[in-house]
Amino acid sequence: MARQLRNMNKQLDGIMKAFGKDANRIWKKGIESKQISPSILKTNDGRRAVDHKDLDEKVQKAFNLSEEEALTGVYLIFKGSDLFYVGHSTNIARRLKRHFSKPFEKKVSREEKRNKPFTTVLEKRNMSIAIYRITDEQNYMFRKTLDRIITYTQVPEYLKQTLGNPEDERTTTRRTRTSHKRTTA
Repeated sequence: MARQLRNMNKQLDGIMKAFGKDANRIWKKGIESKQISPSILKTNDGRRAVDHKDLDEKVQKAFNLSEEEALTGVYLIFKGSDLFYVGHSTNIARRLKRHFSKPFEKKVSREEKRNKPFTTVLEKRNMSIAIYRITDEQNYMFRKTLDRIITYTQVPEYLKQTLGNPEDERTTTRRTRTSHKRTTA
C-alpha cells in the first residue's frame, strides 16, 4: 500500500519540476500525502459497503484533524494496485462517503448510475485511498490542476469505463448533430 503512494509521489515530483517554480514550491511545501485503507462491510442484502465511521476516523487520524476540520485536496482511489479514480474536494471525507454511499431507491436514479462504478471497487479486498492534502487554502487552482495532471498522466480505470476503449471504433466516432430546422426542396 505505501509503495503505491511512493511511486505516485516519485512520478509527480518529476512532473511538478517540469511545471515550473511555483508549482514545484507548492508541491514541496504545501502538500501532505497519506494513504488509508477503509474497512469494507457486508450489508444485509449481501452487497459490500465502506464503513463510513471507520473512514472518518482513519482520515482524522492520518492528518491529525479535529472532528469539525475539513480536509481539502486531491484523492486517488486504488482498486488493488490499479488507479481507479482521481478527484478533488474541499471536504474529502464527505466526498468519499458520497462516492461509496448505498443508493436506497428501487427506481434507478441518475445518482445511482453515477455511483455504480464505485461498487466495483468494493469487490477487491485491497482497496486503498491516497490523499494529497493541500495546506495552502489559496491554491484552489493548484488542486484542480493536480487533479487534471494525475488524471491525464495516469488515466484512471473509471475514465476508461466511462469513455470506452479507444480501440473500439463505436465509442470513438462522434455523432453528427442534425439541424432542427426543416429544409424545403
